[in-house]
Amino acid sequence: MLMSLVAAMLLLSPAESERVEYVIEQMIQRGLSRQDAEVLFADNRLQLLPQRDVQQRTIDWDQVIAGLVAPASVKQGSEFLARYEDSLANAETQFGVDRRALTALLRLESNLGKNTGNYSTFNVFYTLLTRQEEERRWRWAADNLAALAAFCKNMMSDCFQVRGSYAGALGAAQFLPYSLSQFGADGNGDSVVDPFLMEDAIASAANYLAKHGWQEDQTRALGKYYGSSQGYPRAVLAYAEALRKAENSSQAASTPIQ
Repeated sequence: MLMSLVAAMLLLSPAESERVEYVIEQMIQRGLSRQDAEVLFADNRLQLLPQRDVQQRTIDWDQVIAGLVAPASVKQGSEFLARYEDSLANAETQFGVDRRALTALLRLESNLGKNTGNYSTFNVFYTLLTRQEEERRWRWAADNLAALAAFCKNMMSDCFQVRGSYAGALGAAQFLPYSLSQFGADGNGDSVVDPFLMEDAIASAANYLAKHGWQEDQTRALGKYYGSSQGYPRAVLAYAEALRKAENSSQAASTPIQ
């Protein structure tokens, strides 16, 4: 069921209405018709999500790394390397990013695609759009809303059915919609970038790292991906090295003694 856009806008403050109009203009620039853009904001499923009381916490990266390099975790990564061998090899060749590092990144981001979130992504960014006071922050949410709407249009999917993390990140590689529009890459050759397909998630992560200087400084590139160089790059590289050692041990064990 849809309410009229006029009725929906009446529920907003003047400042919020101005922000919605800004998003609609951004959606139009990305290829939506005004009618298609307005329908999204007149949908009865549009809602503000409850505020989360997020406690500031310090991540114990040494503890994270200890869990990552534990045998069961390494076995999980090794199985992923085997399952997506072709996609990882293609990404390594095309973008120059080591397949073990890509596996490690996906392990940290979503447990190799197992934990991608179940929040309505459109409502995540709509909530941020209306609640953020700083202009740069609500415009950031607006840009992601517009990119998400364009993605849904290209995929012919229902925007309110797209699910992601509480921060609005999508798929195994946890790409924000705006970043996906800039750095998403087609990993399976169908000319579509779908963050929910593992092949595309692998290629997109590799492309992002390559574009952010992987060849020159891996730590810096991983810091850009995560948003901070505090611990995350070290964890990714530690897990990648553990996968490398497991691979070498497996090869040595299978080599006949002369």
